[in-house]
Amino acid sequence: MTFGPSAPAISRSTIVHDPFDEEAFDEILPKAAGLRLLLAESEVPLAQQLAFDLFCSFYKYVVKLRSPAEIAPECQGHRDLLSRALDLREHEKLRAFTRLKPTETALATELVLDALLKEMAQVPPASADAVAGGEARESSSESAESVTTQRLREVIKDAREDLQSVTELIAAWSSGPGQETRLPAELKLRLMREVVRNPRLRMIALLFGRYRRLGLRERTLPAMRASQEVVDFVQGGDVARALAGELSSFAMEEREDLFYAKVVTHSLLIYELWRREEEPRAVYLCIDNSGSMAGEKEVWAKASALALAHLALAEDRPVEVVLFGDAADPLRVVAMHPTDDASTRLEKLLDVASYFLGGGTDFVKPLSHVLDTLEAGHHTGSDLLFVSDGLCPIPEDFVRRFREAKARHDLRMTAVLIGEEPFALSEISDTVHRLDEALQAGEALAAHFASAFLERGHEPGRPVKMPLRPGRATPLLFDHFLPSPDEP
Repeated sequence: MTFGPSAPAISRSTIVHDPFDEEAFDEILPKAAGLRLLLAESEVPLAQQLAFDLFCSFYKYVVKLRSPAEIAPECQGHRDLLSRALDLREHEKLRAFTRLKPTETALATELVLDALLKEMAQVPPASADAVAGGEARESSSESAESVTTQRLREVIKDAREDLQSVTELIAAWSSGPGQETRLPAELKLRLMREVVRNPRLRMIALLFGRYRRLGLRERTLPAMRASQEVVDFVQGGDVARALAGELSSFAMEEREDLFYAKVVTHSLLIYELWRREEEPRAVYLCIDNSGSMAGEKEVWAKASALALAHLALAEDRPVEVVLFGDAADPLRVVAMHPTDDASTRLEKLLDVASYFLGGGTDFVKPLSHVLDTLEAGHHTGSDLLFVSDGLCPIPEDFVRRFREAKARHDLRMTAVLIGEEPFALSEISDTVHRLDEALQAGEALAAHFASAFLERGHEPGRPVKMPLRPGRATPLLFDHFLPSPDEP
């Protein structure tokens, strides 16, 4: 009889896991078409087991490696690979987007596994005698160990950047302001994979996130200023609107109790604000899709337009994207509304980002479409952004028609010319920006759109006025402290 502790159980998994982790992997795998296809076509032995180890390393809240004695010999290379990955800072950064999120984890697993399998496939295959002798699994372990730490760091870093940009893109467009929308896992995976696997869409997603953050930063304070106006002094308890004299009491120890008493009794002297009555201005984004725009110019134009569209929709402003080319090419018009649901928003987003015409350039066709839409809608107050890199003459009769329509419908136009002089567009535009071919000022201009172009949506409207005292056309300061006309 043998006494003492039993030998550790041998496992092919290098990560300590539980049945819930296995259930999460088995549940998401049928929905992850890209990961399933990758495993089905892989000729690397034990690829399925490596995929599960990667999934656990990204998904689990606390990741712990098994000891070498607990791992089967053919999977020792996987342990070496995962051990080096867990020591990398890039791995922890990636886990910030995948921890306890099966959908994001599945995409991260596919991206990292795809790159690792390509590296492992470069190891010379085992001979026929070795395969017949059962050494194929050992060769799989050796190929996993052959992946250098530097290459592993690059693979995880690329996966993190891709996942970060596509996650921000999907999250921004799948919900409205103040809403959280949970997309079905299969639909979310399909959309994210479609963006990540397309180089052009991947760059648009990356720049969209950057321009959106810049726009939000530039937009917050001006929007607050534009929405309200100081008109009077009243008594209340809102400390944020308290006068400086009242706040000085808080800074004086002997008057601090008095300050608190005024807050509780709502007797602080505060600013009275008028809220503006504003009708959301429609936004039109005309983007040149001619052949000369292909590449970085198209990516910048669409990323800037989508960031601008997202900020406009957040303010309940309807957006219409017009993708144009030559006069013979059809216009691609994508109308976006603040009331669109999550799936509709995302489909329209991908439609704008992936559509490309090629060919020549014609300015009159998209501008005519905007004018026809304004006249059919019978509303005033719109903003137009026009982006192109070409030169196109505009007939004088159309220039006169456009100017008249601009004044009649209160249309404000901003034009951006890339690498060319804005000869024709300068005659009909309120603001003209010129970018060089290298787009050196592109990021600053994208941020400027949020603070300047969208700011026009906050036009001074008629304020919501309080009841006026008899004989006055406007209220006076301290009217609230005067006796009411009805009082004796």
